[in-house]
This record gives sequence, C-alpha cells and structure tokens, in this order.
Amino acid sequence: MIPLAKVAGTFYRIHWLAVALIGLGIYIGQGRLLLLLLAALFFHEMAHIITARALGVKVNAVEITPFGGQAHIEDFTGLDPDKEIFMSLAGPFASLSLAAFFYFVPTGLDSAASQWLMYCNLFLGLFNLVPALPMDGGRILRSWLSPWLGFRRATRLAAFMGMVCALIIIGHGYYYARQTLLMAQEIIAGFILFWFAIRESRFLAYSFMRYLIHKKSELNRLGMLESRQLVSSLNTPLSSLLKETRPKYYLIVVALDDFHHVAGVYTETEIIECFMEKGPRATLRQC
Repeated sequence: MIPLAKVAGTFYRIHWLAVALIGLGIYIGQGRLLLLLLAALFFHEMAHIITARALGVKVNAVEITPFGGQAHIEDFTGLDPDKEIFMSLAGPFASLSLAAFFYFVPTGLDSAASQWLMYCNLFLGLFNLVPALPMDGGRILRSWLSPWLGFRRATRLAAFMGMVCALIIIGHGYYYARQTLLMAQEIIAGFILFWFAIRESRFLAYSFMRYLIHKKSELNRLGMLESRQLVSSLNTPLSSLLKETRPKYYLIVVALDDFHHVAGVYTETEIIECFMEKGPRATLRQC
C-alpha cells in the first residue's frame, strides 16, 4: 500500500495496482474519467467513515483498491455486528444515491460524463452489495452469520464466496468476452478479486495475532505487565469484557457461578480466542 495522507486520525492509502490502472488510464487519455471515479470512491468511503464515527467506531485506515475502497476499523474486538451492517450499507447507499442524483438532476457536465458517473456509481453500489468479501455485502453477510458461527468461520465463509465470485468473473471473461482487451480486463479483475478474498480470510487471524504479539512484546520488553482483574458472572457477554482491554495492561477475569463461587479464571488471550470462535453474542459460560 502507498500512503497518501492522514486526515482526522484516519490514514488514506492506495494499492499499487490501483496506481497502475490510473497510470494506464491517463496514458490512454481517460485521466478525467478516472479522476471522477476517484471522487466517487472517496464519496463512497466517506459515507462509511461518517457512519462509523456516528456509531462510535474509529476507522484506522482507508485503502483504495482496484475494486473500490476498504475502511479498516481500529480494533476488531470493538466491532459489533449490528454496527458493521450499518457501516457496510452506508457506502453502497451513498453510491446508489449519487447514481440517482446524476440520473435525475442536471449537473452542468456534458451528457457523456454525467451518464458515465451515473453508471459508475450504480456499479459501485450494486457490486459492493454482492454477499462476498472483500465487498461490503460480504461484511454484511459476516455480521449476520458471526453471532452463530463466530467471526473466524463467518469470515472464512464470506471470503470463500468472494473466491467463487472471482472464479465466475474469470470464467465469464474467458468464455464470453468477445474483445481481447475486455477479456483480459475481466480475467485480471477476477484474479485480483480472488487474491483480495484470500487476504480478507486471513485478516482477522492477522489482527488477532498482532494484538497478542504486541502484548507479548511489551511483557518481554518490560519483564512484567500491569494486570487488571475483573470479577464477572458466567452470563456476561464477551464483548462487554473485551471493552475493558487496554494495550498497557493484561486482563484477568475471575468468573463466578450463580452461588458466587469461583468457577474459573480466564486470561485475555482465552477470552479473545473464544470471542473469535463463538461470536460476539457469546457469554463467558460458553468458554
């Protein structure tokens, strides 16, 4: 990823493949249309960011990829499935609203540019609703499935749907595209989508390991780490417990049964692992 800027605490980065496509577009004389496309992508992502902040979720980075933008939250443990659904819907809704705007409202642009922007935003909105990662629809699917399957399995299933979608695009490009350039574009797009779907399937595991490695490195560096002990009932949701985690101390949870006897002691690592496997609605009893 190539860093672009940091605005209001959010890093903006662009993938090198997107830069290559922009360079190709400028070379063939489509620079103006590509600038309009980037503006549409920025509008799409700003809808995600504004919605996230309204819901109290901090967006750490926005990445511009060949398939649009991707907003990454600061900490996966703080993401509620209901919030992710609203965040994910915001981008497609904004793009579809912009498509309707260019269709119904005179903009002063020439008809070709206005029509191109309408189709571009319509494509961005509808394509991102496909229930497959890395599209917004895949995040909605994961949010819907995660309370039953857990984040890890729900992510893998949504990423698998992304791989299937990529293979369909590759197959369509190979068998049905009549122009050589169009066929090459579809096949390349399919391979890029397949790669991004694989990356998404590993993202949560990567975030989980990065979080724990940071705690371990702090422990090794300092020789000790301040801990915080909580007393909890077995019916407390894991998401509530994880809101108490902090980078500078280690969380220890003492679980009490219905008779206020100690039923177990859980480390922060065990709680996060259970959260990943059982889902955000799981309680301490399920660990």
